[in-house]
Amino acid sequence: MAEMIDAAEKVWTELDSRAGDLDRLGGHPTENYMLLQEAGYLRGPVPRELGGLGAELPEMVGAQRVLASACASTALMVNMHLFQVGAAAEGWRASGANEAPLRRVAEDGIVLGSTGAEAIVAGAWDTPTTAVRLGADYLVSGRKYFCSQGELIDVVRVNARDSETGEICVIAVPTSSPGVSFDHTWDTLGMRGTASHDLVLDGVVVPESAVGVRLPASGPAWDPAFARVIRWFLSGVSGVYVGIADRARDVALDAATSASNGGFRDAALTDVMVGELEAAHFRSAAVLECGLGRVLGESDIIDAMTQAIVLKEEATTAAVEVVDRAVALVGGRAYFRRSILERLARDVRAARHHPPAAPVSHQMVGMRLAGRGPER
Repeated sequence: MAEMIDAAEKVWTELDSRAGDLDRLGGHPTENYMLLQEAGYLRGPVPRELGGLGAELPEMVGAQRVLASACASTALMVNMHLFQVGAAAEGWRASGANEAPLRRVAEDGIVLGSTGAEAIVAGAWDTPTTAVRLGADYLVSGRKYFCSQGELIDVVRVNARDSETGEICVIAVPTSSPGVSFDHTWDTLGMRGTASHDLVLDGVVVPESAVGVRLPASGPAWDPAFARVIRWFLSGVSGVYVGIADRARDVALDAATSASNGGFRDAALTDVMVGELEAAHFRSAAVLECGLGRVLGESDIIDAMTQAIVLKEEATTAAVEVVDRAVALVGGRAYFRRSILERLARDVRAARHHPPAAPVSHQMVGMRLAGRGPER
């Protein structure tokens, strides 16, 4: 069964109809989220036993690919919720952990947010966000950027440095807590509808139980708990950008075979460009399929994360090529704001900014394969 993909297809037309306005206005896609909630999409990776659709990683990636072909901003934004749900569901299947938050996603419809866009490096990390112990609680203060979903988030996970131990703590913070606010800073080239505003934490008090994971500051990227989450994140991101490539191909082929592409290009040259576009699209789809297989084929979670890093780099690079070839095929009409390709050409370039991004991504892969990372 592929209920999550079915849910994406169910809302496709309505999301597509709003994508242009969402891009122009750069607002919160509240109506899109209501549709996704009604279709069960936001509880897609929750196990069936806990009230979800039971989607595992391949189905989630496929659903994100479909959704992104309608509205890339919505798909990228919801990925920040889904990867956390998927990783939590994997933990539940392995050990029974995370049942309470998974049930809240399924039954109460809560939306999870993440603030992991701070620089991910191969070695030691630090963060200016602090967690200061106050008896049985923590006082959390700092500013996070690229916090996709904005005010739609119910619970946001933030990285903060424990002022006593120096560890990087991953802390779940309800956005209704006193001291939590959003600074509307998101005004960007592409992915304008993701509502990725700055999150401000001004002396937010949370109980110690809100600390879900403690990562060693000396190298948190190599911790298995981090690796499990990043595997879901990067795989989902890859599906989003290949979905953009899918739409670009379709739009360009429609234009190439209709009067809307009426220019003075030689027909034989157009045929060559169509063939080159199809080859590039074939590569993007093949990279996603093959790469996801390699991610799932690794029994060691650090190796799985390493493959997910490669998948993201190669799938997004291929997606950018597809969109660029589609734009070239359509020609000057793709330069107009009314063109879907104009929006896709901007959206696809956000792929370069998802951490770990090149060259850090390649450094991490190289370290692992060369034996200079954690022991295999």
